[in-house]
Amino acid sequence: MNAQVPIVRVLIADNNPDFLSALAQYVRSIPGVELVGEAVDGEDAIKKAEATYPDLIILDIIMPKKSGIEALSAIKDKFPDVTVVMISINEGQSYRKLAEVYRVDKYIGKNSDDIHKELLEIIQATQQKLAAKNS
Repeated sequence: MNAQVPIVRVLIADNNPDFLSALAQYVRSIPGVELVGEAVDGEDAIKKAEATYPDLIILDIIMPKKSGIEALSAIKDKFPDVTVVMISINEGQSYRKLAEVYRVDKYIGKNSDDIHKELLEIIQATQQKLAAKNS
């Protein structure tokens, strides 16, 4: 019997409208993925996470109202099993280490040549995690 691959519910947050739009378009193009929300700041990301219960959240680090780090901390406190990917134009070690302190699952630089590949890998890993949880 072939087990059905679970749908991964994704929330994305980025204050750059062009990047947010491009990322949303990419996420929507992936089979087995449902984009459940888009947020433009950390505060909005927290509210939308509480409303939509996503399996995967993609957060920019530098956003208004609440930073991605603040959103990461609040989200992981409420939803410790959610997979969170931080994306940032700033690929410095200080942000990466800070994100790790707050339990980020993956950190990807926006300038990475492999950003789509890395996001696809984390989505597939999240699908496997959901399948194992549901079996």
